Amino acid sequence: MTQKINRFERKWILKNGDYLKLINSLLRSNFFFKSQYPKRKVNSIYFDNSKLNSIRENLDGVSNKKKVRLRWYGRHTNLVEPILEIKSKRGYETKKESQRLKKLDKLNYLEPKNLEIILEEINKVIKSKNILYPILTTHYEREYFISNQNKVRATVDYNLESIYLKNMTELQIKKNFYPECILELKYSTKIDRLVRHKLNEMSLRLSKNSKFVQSFFKRPKYYI
Repeated sequence: MTQKINRFERKWILKNGDYLKLINSLLRSNFFFKSQYPKRKVNSIYFDNSKLNSIRENLDGVSNKKKVRLRWYGRHTNLVEPILEIKSKRGYETKKESQRLKKLDKLNYLEPKNLEIILEEINKVIKSKNILYPILTTHYEREYFISNQNKVRATVDYNLESIYLKNMTELQIKKNFYPECILELKYSTKIDRLVRHKLNEMSLRLSKNSKFVQSFFKRPKYYI
């Protein structure tokens, strides 16, 4: 089953990584956020073509871009009910298509033979004109919040880690380069004016962030 969602997504980075301070500011804001779901571990495998066009589009500030990832929750080594997500972005407006891939359930992606299975299945489903390869993973803790009228969702991500998949010799090496935490607001395009008005009263500075791009380019230079 494929699910399609259109919404705005806005992100901030808190450089010092004080996620408790960030959460406190959400609870005290005019959005009157409250906890929505229990905290959980979020895992993703990101895909790109051989020319790394997805990364380059992000760095070049291309307004119309697409990102492909495989997402699951909980233990990071095994895919648990993985969901293929295709995110298309125009400015801050995001369209997301989701599809559960039962064939990949329970696979340990850190085994090279299983990475080949994942590669084949992703390209089979997407039918891209360019082959997409698993580039890297991201893993982080996420806390969920909802505004008092249930119209704006907020997530706070921290303890971000990554595993580089292109080099098979690094599959067992998890790296943590990321002291910052990330706030993301998600809401319907229909209420953008209201949300922007309230955002003006919050002491947070809007900044572009992609965990995929951040993970890739914080690697040692000889990997780039």
